[in-house]
Amino acid sequence: MATDSPQIMIDKGIDRFLADGVHYRDLINIRNEIRNWADWPRVWSAYAAEAERRGDEAMSKDAGVTAAGEFFRASLYYHYAQYMYFEDEGYKEKIHQAKTDAFRRAAPLLGPPVEIVSFPFRGIDITGYLRVPESEEKPPVVILIGGLDTTKEDYLSVSDICVKRGLATFSFDGPGQGETVFKMRSIPDFEAAVSAAIDYLESREEVDTGRLGIVGRSMGGYFAPRATSADRRIKVLVAWGVAYDLLPMDEHTPATRAALTFISGKATPTEAQEYFSFLNLKGHAERINVPTLVIHGGLDQVTPLYNAEKLIADIRKDLVETMIFGDSGHCCHDKAHIVRPAIGDFLARHI
Repeated sequence: MATDSPQIMIDKGIDRFLADGVHYRDLINIRNEIRNWADWPRVWSAYAAEAERRGDEAMSKDAGVTAAGEFFRASLYYHYAQYMYFEDEGYKEKIHQAKTDAFRRAAPLLGPPVEIVSFPFRGIDITGYLRVPESEEKPPVVILIGGLDTTKEDYLSVSDICVKRGLATFSFDGPGQGETVFKMRSIPDFEAAVSAAIDYLESREEVDTGRLGIVGRSMGGYFAPRATSADRRIKVLVAWGVAYDLLPMDEHTPATRAALTFISGKATPTEAQEYFSFLNLKGHAERINVPTLVIHGGLDQVTPLYNAEKLIADIRKDLVETMIFGDSGHCCHDKAHIVRPAIGDFLARHI
């Protein structure tokens, strides 16, 4: 899975785990219980199953709010159980199913609830999560796009921020992402899936697609800008950890190389590197003509800072706001308490 030990992986990623909703004590216990990489999916899944059990107990006592939190926690822990795990695709898919099943149990209990929908795309159905603020009539809507290992389930904390600001959210796993990867691997024109999602949203009278924004996180920091350049229905863009182009495969960690190879459907990292030659915003970013927030960390080793600098240079200066933290890493997870609310505020201000 990786050259780092599981403990080092958790230590390096602690800010992200906590920002997404992993409980600190659970994280420390999981760190202590995992002895090797073979233990990783098993231990995380065990903690997920325990959260589900607590959710069932809460439901038996008509404690729906508590149950919602536990079922979501189960989904999140199942997400991390398969996070960067590629040794057994069948096992990975089984954990993914447990993740989506747990989220389905949380969805109607959340406040506001999440509606689980689907839309067609090139012969498959893509599942999406639509969430509409209960106090707003026909609110703006924000599409949340994940990255290499960010999915619609672990985007809930950002959805919470948006709905508190009167914004509906729609998250989905596109080709090569989340549960969709088992139906369709990554495609060069991911923006076509975004446009299909917008087509679906236009059929929903509850939201105002004339005021539509998009957030792209990590590799989504490539997908979202490219979609914005192609589909004029997108009125506001947040590029959160920009991926302007792709580092050479040998400059990525072993885990990232394995992930890129998996989502490409190719047999080797070399073949994946050749496949992802399309991943470059040059020629696309220049067509972005909407208010854009660029968030990046100066210490980012996954998508180095030049990615953000190139995107900023390509967009008209009066359209761009930036949050560049020189002492922060990938997606500024250590600044989550600053960055994530700022995303919601920027979207609310512009749509």
